[in-house]
Amino acid sequence: MKRRWFELSEKDLSGDDMARLARFVAERGWEVCQERAIQHGRQMKISDGQNQATVVVYFTGKSLVQGRSSSLTDELAEWCSTSLRGSVSRTEAHGGGRLPNPAHACGIPRIGIDESGKGDYFGPMVAAGVYVDRGSELVLVKMGVVDSKRLSDARIAKLAQAIRSECPHSVVVIGPARYNQLYVSMRNVNVMLAWAHSRCLENVLTRVECGLAVSDQFGDESYLTQALMERGRKIKLEQHPRAEADVAVAAASILARDEFVRRLSALSQQAGIALPKGASDPRIVAVASEIASKGGREALADYAKLHFRTTESLGI
Repeated sequence: MKRRWFELSEKDLSGDDMARLARFVAERGWEVCQERAIQHGRQMKISDGQNQATVVVYFTGKSLVQGRSSSLTDELAEWCSTSLRGSVSRTEAHGGGRLPNPAHACGIPRIGIDESGKGDYFGPMVAAGVYVDRGSELVLVKMGVVDSKRLSDARIAKLAQAIRSECPHSVVVIGPARYNQLYVSMRNVNVMLAWAHSRCLENVLTRVECGLAVSDQFGDESYLTQALMERGRKIKLEQHPRAEADVAVAAASILARDEFVRRLSALSQQAGIALPKGASDPRIVAVASEIASKGGREALADYAKLHFRTTESLGI
């Protein structure tokens, strides 16, 4: 069991802090299982559908994120350290260990590839590729580049700007309307994802010479190898589970997530309603129903990935 402690400002906690935490939880598509007053503070229990965590914020200005180590606890910890008021000093205690290592840096020039939006009902699917060498990867590590799942949207946006300035990169976006068209013909999300990955790789290779690409393992490895284009076929491709531990892949995950968040925001403005992230947020069905009520399945296709079970539940 890991515990993370944060020293916040000396000011007492205001009710706005817990309200902002609740909004952050909702934006991520998680669930607040319980919120209650405790002695000297307030407590919120949170679930992402797979993991659970408890956040306690004391009136003295100290907060605690408690739960088994997971992307949920990592992201909550990051949010506490960047979003609550005042300067923050952070230590972590888990059986005498130290903070998790930053994303792995190996000094080998390579292209990292990752995606975002694959599991989100609303919004596009985005793939990104980032080239790093010995010099740029040290810069990325120093900046705090890690898997985007461990970061708040605000932190992702800041890091993405720096990555775009530092590294050759490519971002490929498959908007909902195009996504739905491709799915009808391909019937396999991983085939679509492999095409997007290969396009990112090809785009980056037009700018740099590189002999290695690294991506997360998804589906059958042949999906990506078969989708590679002329330049991509000439380099070594490595696919690993949890490849986001590599700083190059982590940087790609940040660019992909930043683009996804910005595109989702634009789609929300277009729809005239906030489109929730994720696939388990209880608001998703209500929002999808409202959009469909104005234009049926055809209207929903401009905002959502129609093959998700959510669409079937609407009866359209």
